[in-house]
Amino acid sequence: MSIISKLEGRSLRGRLTLAAIIALLVLGGLTTVYPFAVMISGALRSEMDERDLDLVPAFLSDTDVLYRKFLETKYNQNVLSLNRAHVRENYSFKQAAVPDRTGESAALADFQEFLRQAPLPDHWQVLGAIRGFKTVPEKLRELRDRLSDRYHGDLAAFARDSGIPASNWNTITVVPPDWQSRQYDYHATVLYDTYTQLLHEAPPAERQLESLSGCFLELYSKVKRDGDDGNSPSARAFPYEGFHLPRTLPGADRPLLRKYWLQFVQEDLHPSFVVLAGTTDADYQRFLKDRYDTAETLSRSWGQSVARFEDIRLPAGGWLKGTQRKDYEAFLATRPPETYRLVGPEYAWGDWLAAKYGSLDALNRAHKARYAGFDSTPMPVAEMEYQYVASHTGELRRTYAGRNFVNVFRELVLRGRALANTGIFCGLAILTALLINPLAAYGLSRFRLPGTYKILLFLMATMAFPPMVTMIPQFIMLRRLHLLNTMAALVLPFAANGYMIFLLKGFFDSLPQELYEAAAIDGASELRMFFQITMSLSKPILAVVGLRAFTMAYMMFLYPLIVCPRQDMWVLSVWLYQWQSDMSTGPVFASVLVACIPTLIVFIFAQKVIMRGIVVPVEK
Repeated sequence: MSIISKLEGRSLRGRLTLAAIIALLVLGGLTTVYPFAVMISGALRSEMDERDLDLVPAFLSDTDVLYRKFLETKYNQNVLSLNRAHVRENYSFKQAAVPDRTGESAALADFQEFLRQAPLPDHWQVLGAIRGFKTVPEKLRELRDRLSDRYHGDLAAFARDSGIPASNWNTITVVPPDWQSRQYDYHATVLYDTYTQLLHEAPPAERQLESLSGCFLELYSKVKRDGDDGNSPSARAFPYEGFHLPRTLPGADRPLLRKYWLQFVQEDLHPSFVVLAGTTDADYQRFLKDRYDTAETLSRSWGQSVARFEDIRLPAGGWLKGTQRKDYEAFLATRPPETYRLVGPEYAWGDWLAAKYGSLDALNRAHKARYAGFDSTPMPVAEMEYQYVASHTGELRRTYAGRNFVNVFRELVLRGRALANTGIFCGLAILTALLINPLAAYGLSRFRLPGTYKILLFLMATMAFPPMVTMIPQFIMLRRLHLLNTMAALVLPFAANGYMIFLLKGFFDSLPQELYEAAAIDGASELRMFFQITMSLSKPILAVVGLRAFTMAYMMFLYPLIVCPRQDMWVLSVWLYQWQSDMSTGPVFASVLVACIPTLIVFIFAQKVIMRGIVVPVEK
């Protein structure tokens, strides 16, 4: 019977009532769909914009937001690395400054030509998108793939060569080199060899250029001007705006900068970025000879063959490591600070401009700027990055939108076993549920055993206790049987279910007994009657049992975590728990959406069975 009759529906009042009902239903539907839409939108995000609640992520339509997301990825989610490279103070990637977009400038064209003509040493640059705090960026994925291909999937061989213990390929990470740190000592390994290959293949816009000015400001930007106690950026002795670290020791007219420049070079900066002017190879050779006496002693200390001291050359900006680095540090301490010369991308950029334009006036006219000197010409890194983003918007948007789903798919299917374990577990759970429960119910129904109802009462009593109560006894039994971390530990304790046996017995009791009598007269065995009569006529209830077994196995979490804690035995629910503790909101949303796909498929193809599962228990 309808709420509103046809006659009432023709009146104005009836139409308004129907409109109100429809509006309420639509509103109720939206309240159901909206959280799901927010989850889909959240799965496309990273840490920069994970707190936004707009249904369409801004980076899909706004190039400025896409540029900031590119910076977040390139600088490995470390805003200090961004500030160091841009020589600009940003407090977050979400608020990072966007460069001028008036078009390609002469400075940008020159900078791109400089990077093409003058290949930079490896320790002057860092590969971007190689590390993330709670995400897996693209270059890190590629590094893992290359290592896996190199060792043909043999993780033990990789561990032997690299000295890095890893439980699986997904746990391998690389820490970006901190080239400018005085304490950093890079040693080539299989891991960093692969990293270097990726660095050489990456376009210039995806590489972080080392900036000595940015590194200096990172350490000393908070220094106050003499006599100024303020905390604002304007009160700092070395503000970010327009700052450029001099290549040589500042003069006495700038005492504060002179003091901290010397402290930076002697205590903080790696000596590979310092060369000496007015110093000959012979000076360095005499220093080493006094320090080591013989070339053989020097060779053992440096770990390389040195025939004689006269073959040694004064470092000219190449990478120094180990004892060689310490010896050069000691040699620097013996030289006057006025002989120190800094080397790095920004100074090489100034030298390149000087060689191209010859005079500062020509450079200022070409760049339409007012540079004070070649050494103070800023590198247009931000402009290069923005141009790269603007010319690759479609590719970058697809990459960032699908990143979380790609990572989840790789973790579940390509590099992990959680999905395979879950599939095997669910399949075995359904198989045992459809074999053991019907056999037990068939015996109780067919043979009318004495005390049948007491047995049924006992089976139903198992439902009075929550599953958590039985976990400790089950764990102890499985441990004594040496079945922990095996598929049998997951399947065997749930092969039989008291409620399912009770439900099946009731259904089997309703089957016509004449069929069994006729089959017995024809000489059919009990096993044949079980499969050809009972199981054939019980498809509706068997579908309910199978669906319930699948649901229980797929959603089970605490029990698999206890009896199968080893990572290669994780099922999907356990993997989701571990994934949520390691990842940010975006990857977590993506993992939940992916985990919903199997249940969605089951729902689509088994709607009638699901409804039967609701109706049949009520009828029986």
